[in-house]
Amino acid sequence: MSPGARPGPTPRVDTNVSGREPDVVGGANPTLSTMTRCGRVVASYVLVAFGISLLVRADVGVAPFDVLTTGLADSLGIRLGYAFLITSVVFYGTGVLLGGRTGWASLVGTIVIAPLLEMALAIVPEPDRLASRIPMFAIGVLVLVAGVCLVITTELGPGPGEVFMLGLIVRGMAVAPARWITDGVAFAAGLALGGAIGAGTVVFAFAFGPLVALGLRRLDYTPPTFVADAVVAP
Repeated sequence: MSPGARPGPTPRVDTNVSGREPDVVGGANPTLSTMTRCGRVVASYVLVAFGISLLVRADVGVAPFDVLTTGLADSLGIRLGYAFLITSVVFYGTGVLLGGRTGWASLVGTIVIAPLLEMALAIVPEPDRLASRIPMFAIGVLVLVAGVCLVITTELGPGPGEVFMLGLIVRGMAVAPARWITDGVAFAAGLALGGAIGAGTVVFAFAFGPLVALGLRRLDYTPPTFVADAVVAP
């Protein structure tokens, strides 16, 4: 198990006697008020936009999802925004098929984060020295982790990569490996399409999963997983 990850609830044995689909349930997560959940959603939008801007200005490697977006945009000759929408739909759709859940915050985030990112890029400076860019990259990763963890705990609808990751978790995978696969798929597809990569991309792909697992643990949150009917022998 990766550092910082905690095991999810142990599923009961599925003998498929009832013939119905297993339920998706979460752990003993703290109950959040509507105001708290909405506040976390808004905070997550700001943190994600600010975190991405730090990664962009650091210029040592973008996140794997952005590798795919840039690769798709270059391959199809379309604007980056359109490429983002296409990759988002693919990851949302696949995540839902795996068992992940979207919500209204997923749609709102897709629309709102882009202008917030433009605002953040106008504020965050672009350092010249590598000694300044590396810490900026590290801070950007941590800020992104905070934003992702906050929106997941609201259960109001995370981003496309998070829905894909949660779908894998629903299928019984731990948080860190689920994130590794999510970022690995985006990285491999983006690399094949000629997306922009850097040393920071590889660091991000390996570090983000354990950090998200640690963040969710600190927030006392266990992602939902399948639990099927148990049959007790007479």
